[in-house]
Amino acid sequence: MDTILQRLTDLDEITGALIIGKDGLIVSGALPGDDEEMLGAMSAAVFGSIASYTSQTAHGETQRVLIETDKGSIQFAEAGELILVVTTTSGGNAGRIRIEMKKACRQLSELVAAY
Repeated sequence: MDTILQRLTDLDEITGALIIGKDGLIVSGALPGDDEEMLGAMSAAVFGSIASYTSQTAHGETQRVLIETDKGSIQFAEAGELILVVTTTSGGNAGRIRIEMKKACRQLSELVAAY
């Protein structure tokens, strides 16, 4: 899993990445200088709240969440039983980030299914 995160954080646009369980526990992390445990718990809460909202409003299952800020974005994507969280710079190639996140989620889902 560390290799998957390394490939993501090697991209210029991506400043950090976390793989968390839906309970908020860190599986693997690459966030420079941040409290990963706190951010993992907060990330699971954000994703869970939005998943509840989409369910309550009959919009189906949440697959991806994008939060845009003046300094970049925070993106969440479901990867089977895990959640991939990525932080980015502003002005990055959004399409490239999305493609790489999809690829990483597919790999993570396959890894978890193998256990």
